[in-house]
Amino acid sequence: MSRGAAGRDGGKHREQRAARNARNNAYMNLAQQLASVFGAGVYTKDDLQAAVCTYVNDMKNAGESGDAVVKAAQNLVADVGARFPASGRTQTILSDMVTWCLAEYYRESA
Repeated sequence: MSRGAAGRDGGKHREQRAARNARNNAYMNLAQQLASVFGAGVYTKDDLQAAVCTYVNDMKNAGESGDAVVKAAQNLVADVGARFPASGRTQTILSDMVTWCLAEYYRESA
């Protein structure tokens, strides 16, 4: 393999790593937001929605389908929510998040 090809492969790996790190950061941020929502009696809808949108965009940019993004968000809500007492709020948050995921995933870039 030539140096040029090796350099391109190295660049590709760096891009993949950067994308993976961005997804992980967005995942952790959303998980923290959800833990705050479930742990506190009050939360800021705008902050949670912003975290959802960042998560969706990072997954979309990584090539995930809309269905995969929604399923991942649902799983995250279930995982984080399982650490807290069950409540009707979980279903409301899940419903809001699915709506936000789909809206963000299919939003046209301006």
